[in-house]
Amino acid sequence: MVNKLFQNCLGLEFRKLRKRARLTQAMVATTAGISLPAIRKLERGLGNLTTWTKALNALGWTLRGRNLPAGDSIGRQVAILRKRQKLSQRSLAAMAGITQPTIIALEVRNSGRLSSLNAILTVLGAGPVLSPAGENPSFYAHAGNSSAHEAWSTPTWILDRLYSVFNHFDLDPCSATKDRRLARVKARTYFTAADDGLSLPWSGTVFVNPPYGRELRFWTAKARTEFELGNAKTVIALGVPATNLKNVSLRYYTRDARITRGIDHEINVAGLVKS
Repeated sequence: MVNKLFQNCLGLEFRKLRKRARLTQAMVATTAGISLPAIRKLERGLGNLTTWTKALNALGWTLRGRNLPAGDSIGRQVAILRKRQKLSQRSLAAMAGITQPTIIALEVRNSGRLSSLNAILTVLGAGPVLSPAGENPSFYAHAGNSSAHEAWSTPTWILDRLYSVFNHFDLDPCSATKDRRLARVKARTYFTAADDGLSLPWSGTVFVNPPYGRELRFWTAKARTEFELGNAKTVIALGVPATNLKNVSLRYYTRDARITRGIDHEINVAGLVKS
């Protein structure tokens, strides 16, 4: 079953490349020797990695990623990226909402469900992209992710107010660390400057404390776009910090009336500026 907290990145990439190649689902099924229902499942982010790999090999497509290291298999690539981020298999499993044996099966045997791979790549900030073999996709770094950006830590009193509405967030795309023990924000997934959160899809309930300065507009636009596309269900974003932190502005996007009432109440109680 697909974890609803994670956008169906892999299925969407498959469908996008199929359409770009002007192939119908039936044509792909015939070429890959896979049933039509199986192809439809892949585009919905379902199915297993054996079918996924068979389809990619038959079509000459390759899975790459902005932050995905080189490797002779997707399992090996995941293992390298996980270790690079100093995450244990157990920690990664908890963040992705799957079991540790699922991580082991992927890293050791390249087996598992497509939905699990999708969740893992999202948590690791891999930025997966499908492309024809021999074609190297361009990955752009944004000014808003510069290591020299102006950043400020989220005041604990603001987070405490928001935690009364949300027990935790699904994503912090502007985190200083991926280590839950050190992160100020309680989130399921963390993107750091190295991941480039502006280039990656967002999912679920997102808290954004963006670097301020000239790059702030990129984050503001990203927050609105991810919400309007339906990737992020709710986005809470802090604005430019003032000298008096009580004047910090807060902007949010949601279609949930209960969340709207909750956030508005906390804004009034805390004396925040709604923008």
